[in-house]
Amino acid sequence: LYSHTLSLLGFWALIVMYTHTGTHHLLQAPVPQWLKVISIVNSIALLIPVFAFLTNVWLPLKDRFGRVYDNVGAKFVFTGTVWYFATCLQGPYQSLPSVQKVTHFTQWVIAHAHMALLGFGGFIAIGAVYYILPYVTKRELYSKKLADIQFWLMLIATTAIFLSLTFAGLVQGEGWRNGEVVYRILPELHRYFLVRAMTGVFMLIGAGIFIYNVLMTVLSKEKAPVPAPAPDEPIPAAQSEVTA
Repeated sequence: LYSHTLSLLGFWALIVMYTHTGTHHLLQAPVPQWLKVISIVNSIALLIPVFAFLTNVWLPLKDRFGRVYDNVGAKFVFTGTVWYFATCLQGPYQSLPSVQKVTHFTQWVIAHAHMALLGFGGFIAIGAVYYILPYVTKRELYSKKLADIQFWLMLIATTAIFLSLTFAGLVQGEGWRNGEVVYRILPELHRYFLVRAMTGVFMLIGAGIFIYNVLMTVLSKEKAPVPAPAPDEPIPAAQSEVTA
């Protein structure tokens, strides 16, 4: 960990600020103005714990990115942190009233949710499973090649889904601002929904590969020794002396 103090700053800042951000979803609703202001200010202030967390995660990787790419679990987790960064930049941005005038109730918001769920949550969860599974089952991962294929399928799918829905949301928002009714805008969104559907198939294939890889690892009869940490990885134990 790069800085324990920085982690504490991020922890407490997240607790204090995140609890007041919910109203930024209701800027167009009849909600007290002071609640809206607090939610916008805290949404932007969330960049503090976000950068604290990412600094702690990314700086220890300096000069070690080659090892991240070679490790299946680390590759997924690192990519998840990149999606987290993008999600947490877009969140404060879309909390601004001038932005919400265009994006509220459009596919833009759906794109943001997909990026958070599939990109941030999905990649980190899959990476954690791939890292922990060999330790729990005492078996090597069934196929690293399949995991790599899954990684690229899901990366392409998540990126394409996010971009297509974002563009669809901008088209929707501008159309509504110009006074267009909903059904007249829908034909213009077909191309974006088609991209989402096609790349959604990539996502399903990636999920199928993941389930297959996990099941084959668990059901494998050949046991392997638990992988040891690399020489320069922090090794638990050898506790420091505690002085009174």
